[in-house]
Amino acid sequence: MWFLRNLSIVLENTPAIQTLAGSILVHAQKPPRKSERPRVSLFAHEQLRRSVSIVVPCHNEEMNIRPLVTRLRELFDDYIDEIILVDDNSRDNTAQVIRTLANEDARVKPLFRSPPNGVGRAIADGYHIATGRYVLSMDCDFQHLLPEVRDLFDAIAKGYDVALGSRFSRHSILLNYPVQKIVANRGFHLLAQLVLCRRFRDLTNNLKLMRRDVLDKLQLIEPGFAVNAETGLQPLLMGYNIKEVPISWINRAPDMGMSSFRLLCVSCGYWRVLYRLWVRCVLGLGPYKVLALGKGVRQTWRGEDAASLDWRSQNPNTRAT
Repeated sequence: MWFLRNLSIVLENTPAIQTLAGSILVHAQKPPRKSERPRVSLFAHEQLRRSVSIVVPCHNEEMNIRPLVTRLRELFDDYIDEIILVDDNSRDNTAQVIRTLANEDARVKPLFRSPPNGVGRAIADGYHIATGRYVLSMDCDFQHLLPEVRDLFDAIAKGYDVALGSRFSRHSILLNYPVQKIVANRGFHLLAQLVLCRRFRDLTNNLKLMRRDVLDKLQLIEPGFAVNAETGLQPLLMGYNIKEVPISWINRAPDMGMSSFRLLCVSCGYWRVLYRLWVRCVLGLGPYKVLALGKGVRQTWRGEDAASLDWRSQNPNTRAT
């Protein structure tokens, strides 16, 4: 079953098969009808009211920022303490859009970075000024379905220290995920499990919600996308309770802007993170030597934890669609 499950992920993202399946889906659908989307709040946990700082790195995202902030307020307004929009030296009108949003809502806090650029630097700077008891980091490009973020809040409300969106859990859905990124992602996680002697599925996604005290203990030194490996693997090694929540991932369409992620350019950073963590675990040296490593970690994946299954059975509407 493990082999077939992973084979299916590779096949469904193979270009020829992906195009065929997409064509069948499009031609089978009825013409879409325009309809007004109802505004529905997904707030469910009173103990998390006004306690979450949302950190969003932005680079040339002028077309995505306002829709993202609007949708976050529609779905999770009662959770939000502040939305920190970090402009990473954009060349378009991103900065102006952020200023406008900040004037409209006092909870929107703009942060304009100086060169050099780097999503890792942007995330670290956003974390530094966050004041909420919990911090949610996410991308600006709608590659995640926002209603599914509700499952992260559910996990934190149940007592987990860190909840993150897993693209490769058993109930995850990928749409147009590049096959080369699948191979690279699975290869990195397989080696990381062997090197660190831990079990996990996908810890390198930027969609993460964690307690502030966990965040304060992280050592973030990677300037680029490899910061996502630091924010995922360091809490694991420090012994915090981590919940991997299955999510859907949708590759950028042309009208969503261009991603700055380049596999060959960013892969070295991920291997640096893994090597530094190995040096810390084995020799107690390196840039991460101040990390206080824990003795094991309680991990569950939705669908495999009896307590989680029992809780889900009593709350059948917790899965967003």
